[in-house]
Amino acid sequence: MAAQPKPLYVRELNYLEGGGIYGWLTTIDHKRIAVLYGLTALVMLLFGGVEALLVRTQLMVPNNHFLTAQQYNQFFTMHGLTMIFLVIMPLETGFFGNFLIPLQIGARDVAFPRLNALSYWVFLLGAITINLGWIWGALPNDGWFGYANLTEKFYSPGINIDFYDIGLLILGVSSVMSALNFFVTIINMRAPGMTFFRMPMFIWSLLVTTILILLAFPALTVGLIFLFMDRYFDTHYYQVIAGATPMLWQHLFWIFGHPEVYIMILPAFGLISEIIPVFSHKPLFGYPMMAYSLILIAFLSYGVWGHHMFATGMGPIADSTFAITSMLIAIPTGIKIFSWVATVWGGRLQFSTAFLFAIAFVLQFTIGGLSGVMHASPPIDLEQTDSYIIVAHFHYVLGLGALFAILGALYMYWPKITGRLLNEKLGKWNFWLAVWSFNATFFPMHFLGELGMPRRIYTYPPHMGWDFWNYWETINAYIIALSFIILAINVWWSLQYGERAAADPWDARTLEWSTPTPPPVYNFAAVPTVMARDAFWVAKYGNVEATGLEQSNVAATAPSLVDVSKIHIPAPSLYPVFIALGVFGMGIGMLVEWYRVVLMGAALLAISVISMTFEYPTWGREDPHAVAESFLSLDSRKVGIWSFIGSECVFFASLISTYMVYKARSTGPFDADILNIPLTSFSTFVLLMSSLLMVLALAGYQRNDKFWGTFWLIGTAIFGCIFLGGQVYEFGDFWLNEGMLFNSNLFSQCFYTLVGFHGFHVFIGVCWLVTLAVAGMLGKIDTRRSLAVELGGLYWHFVDIVWVVIFTLVYLMRTIKHA
Repeated sequence: MAAQPKPLYVRELNYLEGGGIYGWLTTIDHKRIAVLYGLTALVMLLFGGVEALLVRTQLMVPNNHFLTAQQYNQFFTMHGLTMIFLVIMPLETGFFGNFLIPLQIGARDVAFPRLNALSYWVFLLGAITINLGWIWGALPNDGWFGYANLTEKFYSPGINIDFYDIGLLILGVSSVMSALNFFVTIINMRAPGMTFFRMPMFIWSLLVTTILILLAFPALTVGLIFLFMDRYFDTHYYQVIAGATPMLWQHLFWIFGHPEVYIMILPAFGLISEIIPVFSHKPLFGYPMMAYSLILIAFLSYGVWGHHMFATGMGPIADSTFAITSMLIAIPTGIKIFSWVATVWGGRLQFSTAFLFAIAFVLQFTIGGLSGVMHASPPIDLEQTDSYIIVAHFHYVLGLGALFAILGALYMYWPKITGRLLNEKLGKWNFWLAVWSFNATFFPMHFLGELGMPRRIYTYPPHMGWDFWNYWETINAYIIALSFIILAINVWWSLQYGERAAADPWDARTLEWSTPTPPPVYNFAAVPTVMARDAFWVAKYGNVEATGLEQSNVAATAPSLVDVSKIHIPAPSLYPVFIALGVFGMGIGMLVEWYRVVLMGAALLAISVISMTFEYPTWGREDPHAVAESFLSLDSRKVGIWSFIGSECVFFASLISTYMVYKARSTGPFDADILNIPLTSFSTFVLLMSSLLMVLALAGYQRNDKFWGTFWLIGTAIFGCIFLGGQVYEFGDFWLNEGMLFNSNLFSQCFYTLVGFHGFHVFIGVCWLVTLAVAGMLGKIDTRRSLAVELGGLYWHFVDIVWVVIFTLVYLMRTIKHA
């Protein structure tokens, strides 16, 4: 008898092997997606580094004409955007997050593998969108913060800001999808016995980071939508002449922007908290307080955005409030620094490159943190704002902070990712050059700031006292580039000639080191049971700390002991690529104003989403593998939809808040008295009744009554269409009979935007319900698959509740007169 081919799961134990280009395009393996994120971010690091060197070269000597003013504006803007959105975030969450989260919590994959792949491809195309300006010679040019009203068409008539606006909108979609996926994975996919206070600290940091992303990015999305409308539809969200205020952008941006600082630095805290205990051969000191301090940082981060706006004249009460919260946030940060120092103290230290970068992070971040506390004081901030002291501060936090943590983690986890060790001698050269050059570049910026050098100037006259330090900083910026060239050589050397790594080369503490190196496609042959914190360390040595003892010979569960051919591994899919291309097509179509391309992209998006929904026969079925055995006892998809709803609440809160503020500032002929209360009351009644029909539809499918379940689903969709018809009639009446255009005044634009976006959500819900109804008529929904209807129902009820709030505030409170 001919020999049977080995099952896929046995043949491809190494996740890096096999599949070719098509395999990488269709992969939904979290480890491969991590590699894709890492490669993309490293390419973007090259772009960001070149942009930084161009900026520093221009500032090397006074009255330099190496760059024009416009080129300089484009390069410093792109450097900020690239390093924040395309390097640090994707390396921390996309690369390390994707690779480590399932391995550290004892899971075989993330909660939503195809959504994970989709988030990468959307990220990649968002990065391409922002960088398309290289082809047009029109890169974003108003700073990474995009302050209004410099971004209005009058001041920025080209398409530079359109690349910024649309690119960030696409990247925001990717970030929210990743955050939702990681949040559900951590909450619901932990191995048996892994309670919250047995999770590795990196998992804690990612859990808090995902919450920050879900609650912060919607505010930025709303701000970008307003900017998009100002530029494409001639609205006036940021124009004083129409009664608006540019401060709206700053509030929306910094409500996102300061949590964004912690979105970048909290994963770095987590990585450092993994490195230091391993190379100190001690458990992390003060673990509970480290976890609580992460939560406190996240909570306080939403009350500090105003310290970016002390110079805008918010008033003494607002200034005092934001100053207090900005100072308070130093307390949980100090707890972390104390815990890291206490972990190192008395430890059996192993001065590897990873450990050196970790120690450097603690020292350098402390410097950046101390200068940050200074800026919490409004009088000091007023003197130092928009000076080079600010540039020094955030480069110490992110350059010598987050980037050093990433480099340390790269040296530590490279063996697990590739199966080979990096060269320690080259690593030491990389470290010492980086420490010297980063400090020599950015510390003198404190001096330049005190000497009065402002940010964002492309040239300066001689004899201002700035000449020497700018020359010095530029020379050392090139040494930074040299340190990264050494890193690139080290990576190449490792891949070609590096020593083969053992499964646990560092005598580590957490579960990822219990797997083979590189990990197999299924991660764990047998899902581990966690009995204590630092689960792998306890498995090796027991509950007694093993400092000074030789490592015992503990191996991972061997694949030969388990029939790995029966391990469920999600099948690959090409639909994430198609969906991302649909999003990209819509964005490019708007950039060049080819609306046929927009429609084609939307069609590809819709078709691909529906097709992916029916790609596997198990859709809509309760999945016992997606439920944590000892915790929530909820299907991951339920946790996911509730997480999405929470993020959407912030989106609508931002829209409603803008309407309530601008309603009182609106000038012109139109106000809330124009609204058609009888018609909208009827539409509201119909929408609320649709929720009742949705409940009946779910009940029908749960008792396996397919006819009535489908009947009520169709009824819900019809009621939704009636509601949308009422909105279309009301909009048309305002437009044609009353003359209230989209950009007539602040009231009209806020009204159309708020009600219109809710209508868009209803439209999405109707499409969802129609898809479910068709599936029901085809016999694809029964009791086992009623979860699909339940998820659609949760979304539909959310849309209805949001409308009740909008109807109350916009229609029933319409008689409130202007201030």
